[in-house]
Amino acid sequence: MKELVTLEEMLRFREEKVRLQEELQKKEKDSVIVALGMNIPGPVKCSPEILEAFHAGAKAMTESLNRQGIGVKEELEAIKKEGCLKILAVEHKDPAFIKKIMVDIEETHPLGRLFDIDVYDKEGRGLCREAFGAPVRRCLLCGKEAKVCGRNRSHTVDELYKRVEDIIRVWQNETRGTS
Repeated sequence: MKELVTLEEMLRFREEKVRLQEELQKKEKDSVIVALGMNIPGPVKCSPEILEAFHAGAKAMTESLNRQGIGVKEELEAIKKEGCLKILAVEHKDPAFIKKIMVDIEETHPLGRLFDIDVYDKEGRGLCREAFGAPVRRCLLCGKEAKVCGRNRSHTVDELYKRVEDIIRVWQNETRGTS
């Protein structure tokens, strides 16, 4: 059963994300903070399929950090109807290097377009992907700049959500070796 989320619930979840990030930042002062969420349009923010995709994103983050020899000091996770969130305190001095690793995941993983991976420096400032030469996020449907389509409401929520489901289904089929 897919539960619908109200705007108020989404806003409270965002506030909780900020609170958890700030708590972890205070506790792990020498760490870079990395937060994984999902880019899911509409009122359904968590389903078994979205949760599976979220866990794939968390695994990709951990594996990429491990390949670079970068440890995780602490992690927090929140799975609610309002969304999925994983926050890591990463043992590294250079948030820009971590951001490049995370942008690579967003750009190359089959589900990367659905991942929203934020990286924060020691002062809690978010690093912008465009500052690292990464392209702006593109619309799930037409390929134009996502922010422009969102602002103009170029597509319906149903169209966008169906595209999210299609992206996840294709990934599941490829992962499981079916079509």
